[in-house]
Amino acid sequence: MRTWWHHMQRARAGDAGISLAEVLVAMFLFALVSSGLAYSLLSVLHLSRDARVRAIAANLAAEEIDLARDAPNIFGLLDDERDVTVGSDTFQVVRRTQWVSDPDTEFTCGSAGVGSALRYKRINVTVTWGGMRPGADPVRSDTVLNPDEHINDPTKGTILVSVLRADGTGNEGVTVTASPSVGSVISQTDAQGCTYVLRVNPGTYTIAVSRTGHVSDAQVQVPTQTAVVTANATASLGFQLDQGATYTTHLAPHATGTVRTPTDGSLKMTFLSTYGRATPGATSTADPRRPQYRLHPFTAGYQAVAGTCAAADPTAWPVSDVGGVSHEGVLAPAVAAPPGGSATIEVPMGVVEVSSTGNSNRYLRAESVNPPVGSGLPGCDATETLTYGQVIPTTNGQKVAIALPYGTWRLFYANSSGATGSTLPESRVTIPSPNVAGSVTKAPVGASAVTVTVDPRQPVTP
Repeated sequence: MRTWWHHMQRARAGDAGISLAEVLVAMFLFALVSSGLAYSLLSVLHLSRDARVRAIAANLAAEEIDLARDAPNIFGLLDDERDVTVGSDTFQVVRRTQWVSDPDTEFTCGSAGVGSALRYKRINVTVTWGGMRPGADPVRSDTVLNPDEHINDPTKGTILVSVLRADGTGNEGVTVTASPSVGSVISQTDAQGCTYVLRVNPGTYTIAVSRTGHVSDAQVQVPTQTAVVTANATASLGFQLDQGATYTTHLAPHATGTVRTPTDGSLKMTFLSTYGRATPGATSTADPRRPQYRLHPFTAGYQAVAGTCAAADPTAWPVSDVGGVSHEGVLAPAVAAPPGGSATIEVPMGVVEVSSTGNSNRYLRAESVNPPVGSGLPGCDATETLTYGQVIPTTNGQKVAIALPYGTWRLFYANSSGATGSTLPESRVTIPSPNVAGSVTKAPVGASAVTVTVDPRQPVTP
């Protein structure tokens, strides 16, 4: 006789349970639902935070606009950037300002153009924060400010002056003067490199800018421009001025031993940049072979050549074929120095030796000579004269080495610095080796003269 216990045991024996595949499917569905729920919760939290920080950013932008409206001096209201921390969030508040002369025109100082008058100042405020969602827009707020008092007299004009550094940023603290006087004190440039001269009588003025140790892009310490002021209009002037960099030019770097270089500033150095050519005066000649120059700190730097003739530039020499090998003149790579910094530029020059005859004719000079017409070689538009002073030795047969720029030269000796003197014959000129990148050759001119040619062309590697 079977009891209920036997029936229950029989039922349990037929139950196979849950398979592994069913368990995995259940876990996958659970993970899927959980991930969706977690993403939804995170999105809600992120949106909630974004709404909160955006409200704070809007308040910061409104506060910045209110501060701008309360500024006592509209000319002192400039571009600004600052960080503001609220709770655990950091906000970046950026203010940009532009003068407006016409509803369709905006400008920073120095770019208004003749015929426009300052009317109001536009203020743009942008607020961003850390952890912004990708693609989210910052909070922006804008306003315009009209000066409390008129800044333009219909019968007078305005002068706007902009002074920028080499990197394009404003140069603050630059002194600005006008000649003749405008009748009022002109403020130094502000943080944007701007200054404004208001209520100026119509006329023509010479505006000069200066700052100790600073040099303009034209290598001038006190650059000037002319401003023509007309009634109810603005004259705009833009300058580029920055702290000068010191460049040391190493003359005839390939030569060894004592080499005499031109004295009394007779040798002009030409500096080449992407902005053109310049021949500034040396600021130091304590070491005659390493004169120093203070130059505008162009970020691309300078290349330098000795002399001002066309022949001084190696790239002006035509390509030549010597024994089936192409030769051409090449400039060394540009050398750059930061504002207030320093750098050294090597300036190749040819070297020749002049021997003494033991007399009193010890003063030496060199004059440039143009090549024959049709030769295709560069020369000089005007004769360039280099003076070396009393350098020829007194002992017969002794030699002195002198450096010559690229080009063709004729040598003279005399018994005083101002005397015309006589030409040196070939017998008194020798060419040492090694010498310079390129070649140095001499050629007799009759029985009593010689020309020396310093050729910058070198073999070109294919």
